[in-house]
Amino acid sequence: MTTGVVMLDFGGPQSAEELVPFLTELLQDVLPGPMWLRRIVAPRVASARSKRVQPDYERIGWSPVVPTHHRQVEALRLLIDPALPIASGMLFTPPTMDDAVAHLKAQGVERIVAVPMFPHFSFATTGAAFNFLYQAMERAGCADMPVRWVPAYPEHPDYIAALVETIRAGLAATPGPVDEPIHLLFTPHGLPVSFVDRGDPYPEQIRASVRATVRALEWEGPYRVGWQSRLGPVQWLTPSTPEVLDQLAAEGCKRVCLVPISFASEHVETLQEIDVEYRDHALHAGIPHFGRAPALGSEPRFIEALADLVTHAVASLDRYSCVRCLMPKPEAHRRRKQCPSCHYKFPGWAQHGVTTP
Repeated sequence: MTTGVVMLDFGGPQSAEELVPFLTELLQDVLPGPMWLRRIVAPRVASARSKRVQPDYERIGWSPVVPTHHRQVEALRLLIDPALPIASGMLFTPPTMDDAVAHLKAQGVERIVAVPMFPHFSFATTGAAFNFLYQAMERAGCADMPVRWVPAYPEHPDYIAALVETIRAGLAATPGPVDEPIHLLFTPHGLPVSFVDRGDPYPEQIRASVRATVRALEWEGPYRVGWQSRLGPVQWLTPSTPEVLDQLAAEGCKRVCLVPISFASEHVETLQEIDVEYRDHALHAGIPHFGRAPALGSEPRFIEALADLVTHAVASLDRYSCVRCLMPKPEAHRRRKQCPSCHYKFPGWAQHGVTTP
């Protein structure tokens, strides 16, 4: 049987023409209420929000997510097998999940390995991407095609090694006197607390990555975690990145290096929010020396991590890992409605698609 791979990512607008459609698709997925109402409300909210965020995107030259993704996938293809069928599916911009399924079907693929570019599972990212992919398979009439879902890899040794390399680069570029200690500030994208209350494993996996990275870096200096990109009136994970910067400034910190640990590529959240807004916040708070580790991009060890995930998944299509606790499950357990280890209730896509080849 021919196995194909689909690499799943967030997407991002590459021009003014793509901004409102991008925000509409995004808001249609995240706004509360029934879908019929979201389809009415999302375009209006997107049109209004586009006026506020377009200057940010223009300032950074529009989103680099999709071009970076294509470079990552090409490096992955060359590392594994140039003939391996690989497609890309974005959540909110082209190439869509429908594009990815059509591409794989045209190559005669009979089973799929689905790999997210998000190292940490969240309902808002990997969960949404898997659901979108499954819906696209239903629309294409191939919902019965076997799928090996790769949910998360927060402590994969190559992923951690890639993070270490980016942090070393960030530390080397952080200005200030060499005898002044640098505070590492891990700044993952935040999440509404309501997601955590529903069992979202994202914060746990972020903290696991931070611990593993600090060990691998052999870091003996101070470090903290601050959650960025808080939006709207609902409660989000705390402390926020600006709050941590204020705490560090109050403690006399003079050098800080931010680590965008949850970002596989540069986003508006790194190039604008961190590099512009948080830098200004730090300076006004009293931290004169500000640095940042780059996002993973095409860091070789990150590509090696993806290659290992794909290779292992292709070789073990009959295996399954719980999306929450990541414990391996045999086929009999996968058919249950919830995980026997952590009792997470499996979504519809998770109960589909893994069969012994």
